[in-house]
Amino acid sequence: MTEIVIWGGDAYGNPDHKDRAEQLATTYSTIAIGVTQAPRKIASLSTLVFWGHGDIKKFCNLTPDEFLALVSSWKKLNPGIDTVEMLTCNARHKQGGNTDSYTGQVVAKLNTKQSKIRFRGFPLLSTPTGNTCQFSILKWHPTTTTWAYVGASGLNDDVMQNACRVLQVLMPPKGTHMGYVRAHTAMKDLKPLKLKHQLAQKLKYGQEQVDKFNTDLEGIRRDATVMSGTLSMLRWCITDIK
Repeated sequence: MTEIVIWGGDAYGNPDHKDRAEQLATTYSTIAIGVTQAPRKIASLSTLVFWGHGDIKKFCNLTPDEFLALVSSWKKLNPGIDTVEMLTCNARHKQGGNTDSYTGQVVAKLNTKQSKIRFRGFPLLSTPTGNTCQFSILKWHPTTTTWAYVGASGLNDDVMQNACRVLQVLMPPKGTHMGYVRAHTAMKDLKPLKLKHQLAQKLKYGQEQVDKFNTDLEGIRRDATVMSGTLSMLRWCITDIK
């Protein structure tokens, strides 16, 4: 076993990343364990894959110092560890102008031994107009095992949430595009709605709601960026964190 998937719940202990982590572990031909389980020696282990909630302060409910301490504990028992993958929301982004992102804090705190480990995560996103995104979220669709990584600029996450809502309404039960990959493709091709549009009628939108939808869509085109893929593509979309 060369890698292990470690899932983290939210601040309330809800194991909402457990199922997706276990599915990811299957594609890696390994196992998934909770972040609270003690590190142990595993033959040939070289990669730790963490998947959990993330924001400016915590990832898998761990502060940057706690996260690095856990990585060090695993490394002490498994000297062959040379890669740590971080799958989460917001870790690369400053969330409205904070001094640094979670991953920025992690990199700044690396000691000599830890700096020899390759830390990887989703890319730092920028908008179509060239602005650095301040927020991101990693959405998961269990039925199709597809994901969408959505980022947006601004001092709050309104545009990011608008993009998520559009993706959601394009999928069943109101839309026809199953999974985030198909919904993302449909969103890129989506023209401003009119009252007679099939989607507007399914959603039972009046003119005010159609106008709001179109305004949100315009903002998404300008200030949001979306990546999407299948579970097997997840690893190939992450990059080195420096």
